[in-house]
Amino acid sequence: MRIALLIAASLLAAACNERAGDDNRDAGSADAATNDAAGAFADQTPGALGFAEAAAMSDMYEVMAGNIAVERGESAAVREFGQMMIADHTKASRALQQAIGGSGQDFSMPASLDTEHQAQIDILQSLQGGAFDREYLTQQMAAHSKTLALLKAYAGNGDVAELRQFAQSTIPVVQKHADWLESNAPMPGAVISATPAQ
Repeated sequence: MRIALLIAASLLAAACNERAGDDNRDAGSADAATNDAAGAFADQTPGALGFAEAAAMSDMYEVMAGNIAVERGESAAVREFGQMMIADHTKASRALQQAIGGSGQDFSMPASLDTEHQAQIDILQSLQGGAFDREYLTQQMAAHSKTLALLKAYAGNGDVAELRQFAQSTIPVVQKHADWLESNAPMPGAVISATPAQ
């Protein structure tokens, strides 16, 4: 019996070490994706349509992911952050529509998520508990880095004044989210206990 327990314990330890390695690889992948996203708009600012579509897609993803976080988040902080994402990105989506209307541009926004964002939502919907919280916050860090890069690029060099103004006014809100994530998103396996700043 004692030998069986020792074997089980060693197998469990090996599995935990393997999962920790996976978490570290996942975190490294997320960091690489974040850095790639931040540099994506450094060379060339998108045109009005590309910017508006990317901003609308970001808002749609954030609201959907936020709804899942409110429902599935294990920690109060993740649920509260999800609620803040729903409120802030719904407001940003409305402001974007107003900016498009005010600019005289005539293009429609995406009605559904693209493949990349839908895959992220599918992952979130497959998880529970602490695994959900870690994945959600990892996705949020990458998403906010990418959105900030997009907004800053367009705010500086965008081709439509009303959309440039929208980008400029949205940067502080997205920066607030990114700052909270930077301060509160845990290392893999850590317990999440912070409360989002209001």
